[in-house]
Amino acid sequence: MRARLTILFSAICFGTTGTAAALGPSEANSLAVGTSRIVIGALLLQMFAIGKSAGVSPVRLRAWLWAGAGMACYQLTFFAAVHLSGVTVGTVVALGSAPALTGAIDWLWSGTKPRGRWWIATLCAVVGVIILTASKGSATQSTSLWGILLALAAGASYAIFAVCSKEILASGASFQFAMARVFGIGAIMLAPLLFILPMEWITTSKGAAMALWLGAVPTAIAYLAYAYGLKSVQPNETLTLAEPVTATLFGVLILNERSSLTTWVGVVIVALGLLLLAMQRSTDIHPGVRKGIA
Repeated sequence: MRARLTILFSAICFGTTGTAAALGPSEANSLAVGTSRIVIGALLLQMFAIGKSAGVSPVRLRAWLWAGAGMACYQLTFFAAVHLSGVTVGTVVALGSAPALTGAIDWLWSGTKPRGRWWIATLCAVVGVIILTASKGSATQSTSLWGILLALAAGASYAIFAVCSKEILASGASFQFAMARVFGIGAIMLAPLLFILPMEWITTSKGAAMALWLGAVPTAIAYLAYAYGLKSVQPNETLTLAEPVTATLFGVLILNERSSLTTWVGVVIVALGLLLLAMQRSTDIHPGVRKGIA
């Protein structure tokens, strides 16, 4: 229960990401926003990892590299998706596709076949994304399609990060150390962009506040809570309704986003799939999942 509660908390923090980016300076490039987020988050995570255990079992280098690359790619694709499709659609597609993609990638990576309601959740994700894609008018169809494709890429990137992080945590590494190193690798991959992209916006009060919020709350704090819970829960079962619900509410109430009835039908179908995963019974969980700190 404690593990799921920490993941619920992390999901609420994650849900503020798109809104925070949308409220930032209009001149801030989505690539620059994602890069600054992971760099600031990585620096904060290094502080939390001081003196923490690196684990007792060796972890394959590819797990560290793929986890870092997955997180780096997520930064680039998610913010671009939100920019093109809006906070509501971008977040729901990314989060709705992630459980299906995580289960599939975990199956390929470790041979762990998905069980229980994952198959229904996957069907909901596919149907919901198709409806969301079809909900845009012809005038914005191209932009909408690119935004949804980027959101799907963000879901796949997140899935790679989750599966590889699960392997790292299974080695006995503390969740603080694991997240610090993974984000450090991702930050090193993206840091050169800070010297290429226009970064003047970060010197403004609005830009600095956005960058600090993204680096601290939905990154350092949220991913520490996420990793704590991930030690006891399967990667494809850790996504809750809290993130898309939070993002949707913020998008409507704060950003005044308006969507068609068809769009909301797609959002609800994706949400139903996530709800099925959130209600997954303990008997559906894979052997060994309950081994952990909670």
